[in-house]
Amino acid sequence: MDRIRTPASQRKRQKGMHSPKFSCSYEIKFNNFVIFIMQRKMGMTRRTFLMELARSKGFRVESELSDSVTHIVAENNSYLEVLDWLRGQAVGDSSRFELLDISWLTACMEAGRPVDSEMKYRLVEQADRYPTLNTPESEVPLFTASKVSQYSCQRKTTLNNCNKKFTDAFEIMAENYEFKENEVFCLEFLRAASVLKCLPFPVTRMKDIQGLPCMGDQVRDVIEEIIEDGESSRAKDVLNDERYKSFKQFTSVFGVGVKTSEKWFRMGLRTLEEVKADKTLKLSKMQRAGFLYYEDLVSFVSKAEADAVSLIVKNTVCTFLPDALVTITGGFRRGKKIGHDIDFLITNPGPREDDELLHKVVDLWKKQQFGRDLRRYATHERKMMLDNHALYDKRKLFMLHQVSVVVGTVPESKYSYAENSMLEEYFRK
Repeated sequence: MDRIRTPASQRKRQKGMHSPKFSCSYEIKFNNFVIFIMQRKMGMTRRTFLMELARSKGFRVESELSDSVTHIVAENNSYLEVLDWLRGQAVGDSSRFELLDISWLTACMEAGRPVDSEMKYRLVEQADRYPTLNTPESEVPLFTASKVSQYSCQRKTTLNNCNKKFTDAFEIMAENYEFKENEVFCLEFLRAASVLKCLPFPVTRMKDIQGLPCMGDQVRDVIEEIIEDGESSRAKDVLNDERYKSFKQFTSVFGVGVKTSEKWFRMGLRTLEEVKADKTLKLSKMQRAGFLYYEDLVSFVSKAEADAVSLIVKNTVCTFLPDALVTITGGFRRGKKIGHDIDFLITNPGPREDDELLHKVVDLWKKQQFGRDLRRYATHERKMMLDNHALYDKRKLFMLHQVSVVVGTVPESKYSYAENSMLEEYFRK
């Protein structure tokens, strides 16, 4: 058996290209298919795992590239990148190989036999451009799918999502799998959504996603259906599913996860109104807070609100570290107008460090915020007036005194007592 010779300059870097080695502990069922898995962009550990897995399924997988190889499998490598790698191995004629994406091998292992190396699995030269409606094709820059990293932290995601109809469907599917505690499929759709969000063009045909990472068979099926029909029937079915709709409501409450949602659903509860009306339920402290501040927690945060909060954070932090720098990060730093939360980066340029800074800031806010929250809840939710010492019900013309509550000075240990005595006990009447 002839071997592929490597240039002398590369022999030291690579293990010598000698006769191919494969495990003899597995029965080879498909001798006509000789597979070589490229390690480039995959890593040695993953490559070794895939080689052994394929061998256990009866496939012949070579450890070294040789003339007997018929199929070369690559992950996150474009056609040109594979050709360039083969040239580095002193391979003159690459046409004798089938150059395939890793999805072909996984499809083979799922089927338990070699599947046809159809177009969706083959690595072909990317020569298409992606013009907009008003832009001449010659002026549109070439998009290279191989430049899209498989790692989200290495991708630049623009604020303009050109593929919202796809990513919305992916996120619905991911959330449904999360409710079913199927982490594998949940991550598959979340990763695919992240990839499509970074594309600078709308996907209009299946060829547009060729060479992109994280495009598994389930994802491809959804994309193909949306391209052909304009919507995903699977995502539509999920939105109409009673279990999904109930879990969607339940998990929107702070402190409620999948396990609690499953418990409530099995009890016959379907809506938040039914949960709140069930007096037999014992809610945790976080869940009670989740219901109490539900509207605040599910509401979006505007850029103006983020700027206002930033000023509060800066002033509080500077109380303890006058030279500290407080910077808004996350979505608002990227230019978003609304968001679900506000991210801050706090740094101290001076030599002084304070490991307890965050604890001090939060403790100060707890003392200040309790009175404000109590006043807001009483005013907006119960139409009552609140001063530092009493609640006045304007509808009942009744004054509820509570000498233990002085806004801004109540010890943290007294918070639950104050809430029970002034709010929960009174409002239950």
